[in-house]
Amino acid sequence: MAQAVIGRWGKSLAIRIPAEAARTAGLGEGARVEIVSSGGEVIVRKLPAELAAESMFSGRSPREWRALYRAAYDWGKDRGRERIEE
Repeated sequence: MAQAVIGRWGKSLAIRIPAEAARTAGLGEGARVEIVSSGGEVIVRKLPAELAAESMFSGRSPREWRALYRAAYDWGKDRGRERIEE
């Protein structure tokens, strides 16, 4: 079990995570964590990386995404400038 000492970082308190604990938890510089405190405990949990829009929509072409949403939602007939030619 790793131990650490609480220090000061500006007006906040800070804990340095020992390298071995960070490696075991898969944490690195810039990693996102959630901090939960309850009673006398503080729990630090690794959060999944944020997904960029490009990665969320990768794997399908714009035509495939339109077909998917067209099947799921009835938007009515195209009118005006929102018309998409395929």
